[in-house]
Amino acid sequence: MKKIIFLSSAVIALFFTSCTKNNDAVKEELEKALPTIEITSLGLLQQVGPFAQSDVIQVTFGGALTKAEPGVFDFAWYDAPASGTPARVDSVHFDSWNVAASTATGNNVISTTFTPSTYPNTNTFSGNLLLKLTRLPAGSKSYTLRVYAKTAGNQRATVSVTKFITVK
Repeated sequence: MKKIIFLSSAVIALFFTSCTKNNDAVKEELEKALPTIEITSLGLLQQVGPFAQSDVIQVTFGGALTKAEPGVFDFAWYDAPASGTPARVDSVHFDSWNVAASTATGNNVISTTFTPSTYPNTNTFSGNLLLKLTRLPAGSKSYTLRVYAKTAGNQRATVSVTKFITVK
């Protein structure tokens, strides 16, 4: 009986000590593998084109920042020709990732929410852009949207969607 109790105690002790591992090395390696800044999504929120020049569209975006603080945020509209190089039609610069409408931003708006993630030193973000289409020429033209997110350390992530909208 004493042998059974001793063996049971030894197995239980071995089980508990083997389950208490130090995962700091794994966390550090994972952190090194993550990009500093990444935009993972860009899309329209429940709106369907074609749009009029007087419309305001709501664009959603998301991504993550690792060991970095947000810096500036820009977007640009490009024409979407059937062939050839796209030309920039309009662009707007935001000094931060939360900016109210003003004449400096062409009355466009950006708002972003940051949420801590389960990855070390990483925040996910989700944001909205309210974009006025008044500067885009009409005529059933399609436009590509590119967004540029920068960290305070000037590292950049870019994403674009070709033929994102059509202005009638």
